[in-house]
Amino acid sequence: MVSRFVLGAACVLALTTEVLANGRPPQTSSITFRPGAETEIAAGTSFGLLTSKDNGVTWRWMCEDALPYGGMYDPDYEIMSSGTLFATTFDGLKINTDGCTFASTVLAPPEPDLKFFSVIARASDNTFYAAAADPKDGTIYRSTNEGAAFTPLSMPGMLNDWWQSLEVAPTDPNRLYLSGYRFVTVPNMGTKKEFLLFTSANAGTSWSPLPLTDFVTMSNSTLEIAGISKTDPLHVFARVTLEDNAIADGIYESTNGGQSWTKVLSKMGSIALVVRANGDVIAGTQSQGSFKRANGQTTWTELTGAPHINCLVENSAGEVWACTQNYGNPQVPMDGYGIMKSTDLATWTPVMKYQDIYEPVACPSDTLQYMKCDRPSASGGIGWCGLCEQLGCDPKRTCVAEVDGTPEPPKKDGGCCQTGDNTVPNALGVGALVGIVLSRRRKRR
Repeated sequence: MVSRFVLGAACVLALTTEVLANGRPPQTSSITFRPGAETEIAAGTSFGLLTSKDNGVTWRWMCEDALPYGGMYDPDYEIMSSGTLFATTFDGLKINTDGCTFASTVLAPPEPDLKFFSVIARASDNTFYAAAADPKDGTIYRSTNEGAAFTPLSMPGMLNDWWQSLEVAPTDPNRLYLSGYRFVTVPNMGTKKEFLLFTSANAGTSWSPLPLTDFVTMSNSTLEIAGISKTDPLHVFARVTLEDNAIADGIYESTNGGQSWTKVLSKMGSIALVVRANGDVIAGTQSQGSFKRANGQTTWTELTGAPHINCLVENSAGEVWACTQNYGNPQVPMDGYGIMKSTDLATWTPVMKYQDIYEPVACPSDTLQYMKCDRPSASGGIGWCGLCEQLGCDPKRTCVAEVDGTPEPPKKDGGCCQTGDNTVPNALGVGALVGIVLSRRRKRR
């Protein structure tokens, strides 16, 4: 994800020492379903990972330190049909098989995975791809056994290339699309960002560069694969962020596998896109409205009453799920929920409210999830108590803690049990109301 700063950010930051420990107001950034068991969901947020096993009725929290990651970065998540969860972090590609521990994966030949993988993409029940964006490696890797081993395929570009998005065509697992950028030195001009776009027709064994002349880009822009048709692997959509170098996004369409592109939509703000199974294309924004283009049509129709959207995904039941605005800010009105869904795009049903997050994921006492998220020590982490104080959720805990062997009453009547340092960062409400940032999709450093 990248972040777009708005007027007044400096003033707000001067007032709040921490907002969810990373300087960002609460925002849902991604929604991922478990294939074949879509009642199990992973939702990436600016304050960690939320998981549900009952189709969004109940949500449990893992903090950033459990993966670990932090700052303005949001991991790229993929869930395999077995329930294995993968996440990109700056400490390498992580794998979670027990619901609690994100362990390092191992490359082939066996070695600790110290490389950074910027993007990953699931291709089938057991197969997924990972794109290395590391000064020592820009290779695309494939695993056919849910991360037990990885096969290096090829390096589409060169070292130090940064991969922005990697997608597999739903109806052709051999057709892949990859986008990114590199910085090149231009004599007497310093460095320049050069955009990259590739496709593979043989499951990543080799890559062909795609033309870029149809895109309008600026130095602050990114180029991302935004969606692929569920019936035609050569029908693909791309997104140029910050196409005016400031705020606007553009959506481009190709019907020939990326050999040529046509701009089909532009809005003064970030655009989320989903290509539905019925061929309809839905575009959502946080403040500029949301739109539908019916299958086979070229015109967009505004969706009346749609929430304020910054991510979109469709499940196999034909439901469109959206990342929406739980609190809102002066630039983006409040929806009251962090996730909403719709079957007809006219009525949107609330799925998840941050204030209703049930509890942290319960894990053994020797895991990072327990030590950093559930009951953090004085060395770091805001913990479940800190999160609930900021979000307004019910911690459902009372206790008498001990400090230097002396019992100490809870911080307040009915307060939350928390060991170690009981300090909580300044109230989240300040950052949420003033709106430090408007989130947009990012897969970059």
